[in-house]
Amino acid sequence: MSDPNIKTALRNYLQEALQKLRTKHLTTSVGKGVHTDPWDGYTAVEADLAAIDQQTRQMRRDIVRRDIRAVESIADRLLPGLETPQRVELALGLLQAHVQLLGKSKEWLTNGLIEEIDLSEHTEQLGNAIPLLTKSSDQEAKPATDSGPTFSEALPPFIELMTQEQGWRGQTLAQNRATYRMFAECCGDRPVSQYARKDLTQFYDLLRGLPALYSKSKEWSSLPLSEIVKRTKGTGHPRMTMKTVKRHFSALGRLFAYLKRRGEYVGENPAHGFEFPTKGRARNKRQMWEGEKLQKLFASPVWTGCLSETRRSTAGSLIIKDEKYWLPILGLFHGNRLEEFAQLVRSDVRCEGEIWFLDINDDDGKQVKNEQSKRRVPIHPRVRELGFLRYVEATAPDPTDRIFPKLQPGGPDQKLGYTFTKWWSRYRKDIGLYERGLDYHAFRGGVTTKLTAAHVIEDIRNELLGHEGTSVDQRVYQKGLPLAVLAEAIARVEWSEFAVSNSQPLSAAFTSAEAK
Repeated sequence: MSDPNIKTALRNYLQEALQKLRTKHLTTSVGKGVHTDPWDGYTAVEADLAAIDQQTRQMRRDIVRRDIRAVESIADRLLPGLETPQRVELALGLLQAHVQLLGKSKEWLTNGLIEEIDLSEHTEQLGNAIPLLTKSSDQEAKPATDSGPTFSEALPPFIELMTQEQGWRGQTLAQNRATYRMFAECCGDRPVSQYARKDLTQFYDLLRGLPALYSKSKEWSSLPLSEIVKRTKGTGHPRMTMKTVKRHFSALGRLFAYLKRRGEYVGENPAHGFEFPTKGRARNKRQMWEGEKLQKLFASPVWTGCLSETRRSTAGSLIIKDEKYWLPILGLFHGNRLEEFAQLVRSDVRCEGEIWFLDINDDDGKQVKNEQSKRRVPIHPRVRELGFLRYVEATAPDPTDRIFPKLQPGGPDQKLGYTFTKWWSRYRKDIGLYERGLDYHAFRGGVTTKLTAAHVIEDIRNELLGHEGTSVDQRVYQKGLPLAVLAEAIARVEWSEFAVSNSQPLSAAFTSAEAK
């Protein structure tokens, strides 16, 4: 930088800005962001770091393009009346100064304000740090290279997008975060543009070597993943299933697809093209409730008479119609995910055109797996015959009342179905029907099988079960099927093994007007 006035102005500006920035760090309240407000699911520091990275990339692009619009007013205030070449030179220096300021702020956010800042050191570095970015009479300017964001820098805005637009939360969010944490540990936190197929292969091999229960053992909790693989090799511990490996690669595939759309990764998606072979046919992997087992289940004390509320597996004369009674019945006829129905409130039980349905949504903090999970599920005629609407009327008179008020949140995701799942396992053991895989989710496979056997087309099945379609029409253009079509389809789910009955008539008091 040849003009001493410009160099002095930039040094003074940087020195003053550094002091103001440090003061802002010191005076910002705990939990508040220095540069931006915290986002949903992110701490103030995480949001600040993401904002810094975004601003830094933008300023570097402005420097390379000689786009000085963002700092023109500052340049004119510092040294008014400059000729165009000197004015551009000053403005580009200001952009570089702001890049340095953001870098210092990132350092403070990461390491803390642990020592006094030697301003002279930073200002002396300024003259050498600002590149010559304008054309001289005999030399073309050389722009600074930008290798793009690192993995940890690219991750927060991506997860924010998935949370807001794709409905990532609860277990889905936790699983995907775990994938990205494991990948960074395995392959390092590097600029995303530098990852290649060999890195994904390394991660693939690491996953295949991990024990299936590696995260639940205290013995391994403090060890690096590579050390867990090394210590457990040849020990006979069951390894991570291919289904789980595939889920990890699906999460990475979505991330790299996002990076490609943003131009931050060039080339083929490195997470695609891997194989995840499993033994046997996929449809034989998960069991479903049917035949003698299904008949025995609903002939057990919860539905035929138990001894007391705390002794549900012992035969007696008491039938208690609460969540333990209704949730398995709802699962059998609707194929819902447990949490979808466990968190229902009165206003979610609705009627439109004489068709009663359950509105699955994520309003007021309710959790759904993804956007496709939000849907309308007509109530099966058999469930209505059993008195479900009368139960809702008696249990949840107000719109915000929960349908199953006894359920309490629990587990890492604070799901309402947590305690039911624990009870459901104990109950199946007590009545001699406990089998691995024959759980609540097995009702879902049964409904899928029944709908397919009844020749219900795939897009209707997807709509009822909350699955994303495979075609463009299903995924993008189809915005919900008529309730009448869905109701006709769900009525085709029939179980000859199900013998539970209810002689009491449906209450007429629970009207569509009240439900609305």
